[in-house]
Amino acid sequence: MDFSLEETLPVDPRRVDRIASPITKAWDIAYLRFGKPDLEEQAAFFKDFGFVIAEQTPDRLYVRGAGSSPYFIVVEKAPKAAYLGLGVEMKSHDDLEALATHDGVTIDTVEGPGGGERVRLTDPNGFTVDAIFNRAPQIQQPMRKAQAHNTPEEKVRINQGQRAPLTPPDIARLGHVAVMTPDFETSMEWYKTRLGLISTDVLCLDDGTPALAFNRFDRGEHPADHHSIVLGTYPVKGYEHSAFEVYDLDAVGLGQQVLKQKGHKHEWGIGRHILGSQVFDYWSDQDGFKFEHYADGDVYTSEYETGYHPLSTQGLYQWGEDFPTTFTKPHLSLGFILETIHNLRTIPSFTLKKMKLLLAMTGRKARPWL
Repeated sequence: MDFSLEETLPVDPRRVDRIASPITKAWDIAYLRFGKPDLEEQAAFFKDFGFVIAEQTPDRLYVRGAGSSPYFIVVEKAPKAAYLGLGVEMKSHDDLEALATHDGVTIDTVEGPGGGERVRLTDPNGFTVDAIFNRAPQIQQPMRKAQAHNTPEEKVRINQGQRAPLTPPDIARLGHVAVMTPDFETSMEWYKTRLGLISTDVLCLDDGTPALAFNRFDRGEHPADHHSIVLGTYPVKGYEHSAFEVYDLDAVGLGQQVLKQKGHKHEWGIGRHILGSQVFDYWSDQDGFKFEHYADGDVYTSEYETGYHPLSTQGLYQWGEDFPTTFTKPHLSLGFILETIHNLRTIPSFTLKKMKLLLAMTGRKARPWL
């Protein structure tokens, strides 16, 4: 069985891979916003994961990595855990003005380290999308760099070992966030129209309906990550996971050892994805929110054409532990059931047929021989 995904589905001319004239073209993903009831507990998990506390007050927590970004995550004190939204970096003040005019909002200042200007938008799912500009970079912190690797043909590391310290990995950058939505089509159009996203790869249901898209930023000739904002079809809206880049496979592996030592919940990994090629390892915090260490991801220029593939757990990874059911199996609470019924009644594109096709996908074993 081939897991390379080199064979793609025929391209339907009705599919829209990108918007011809978007309002703006965002440059990068900047940060994520969460609400959490216990900031101290959240800070402890983040430190074990590899983040640095940039600022903490009784009502707000900012965490950063080793690079120049002021912060990658802001957590606000809230009665219950929730994903609130994301921020994206823009290239100019003109981009903020264009978005503010289009959506009828104002430009204001960004709270927290780095400052800057912001336009706060609201996507079709009710999550905030902050378009930001002119944040002040912070002083970079030292990052562990790997020694040269010995290969069968060339031995460059002589009389010395490859021994990285058993510490949380240095977080280089925020790579991507995956958000689930019952209104996939409307959400895709919203993000592409305002931020100029390009779909690198789209996964489709058995009837050919696009159901999950790995979207990158349009940087022209400058390479962008295979995906920075992932949108996927799901009965209810919500956060799926976010991913943070570390230096190499050793950093991913050492991060796993530290998090195991600290008693955190391991979700999946270590393995290698197919779409994006990242070496990955997933963990959950105390509220069940998933965070991923990754290394060695793919990048693409704007010229790269969109690929269409069957939606299947078989295509999510090339090697590693078997795909866990926790990633696709919903928590059937009363709230989940009521929201699903509401969405079936009010969102035209979210139908019982689509639900059945999604369930058919999740019911297939990723590795049938296991």
